[in-house]
Amino acid sequence: MDKLIRSLIEQLQRLEKMDKAALAKEFKEFLYFINKQVFKQIPSLSAIGGLLVGAWVSSTFTTSPIKGTLASLGLIKGGKHVVSSATYTLLAIILPILSAALTAYIIQKTLKSYREKQLQRNMAAVAGLGKEVQAKLQEKLALLEKAREAGIVSESEYHTKRAGLYQSYSRTLSSRIEEIVIDKLS
Repeated sequence: MDKLIRSLIEQLQRLEKMDKAALAKEFKEFLYFINKQVFKQIPSLSAIGGLLVGAWVSSTFTTSPIKGTLASLGLIKGGKHVVSSATYTLLAIILPILSAALTAYIIQKTLKSYREKQLQRNMAAVAGLGKEVQAKLQEKLALLEKAREAGIVSESEYHTKRAGLYQSYSRTLSSRIEEIVIDKLS
């Protein structure tokens, strides 16, 4: 428990020292994932996070004193802690949505880090190839850069296509299991 508290204190101290612009950027990105969860999609792992929190809330709390008394006596299944309807609504709806968004946010940050490391490995592999191959890759990268500048591809598409080019030229194939896991997490 002390280790957890120390870790939390260290995280809060880092947060205090963090650049306000970087903090605002991270908060904006977190809001994007909240929006994505509420209005667009529910990815599988983040949905599981939300469901787990929802199950915890429903098994721990109840809205009426009668249900709380009956549950504490073991006559019905349900929460044994009585809370107001507004609090229960907050716990049963908002908390699972925030949990799902936070799970999605963490997964995307992890995948972004993984993809950046993979890109660096592929770039190093391409650097060891012949000049002709590197020249062909540079031509394609220049064309891709022009497409981005012209607004034909978005910033996200640009990074994905750039990583794909390096992947194809580096000739390192990822395993089928790795592709399935990353696709499922995305």
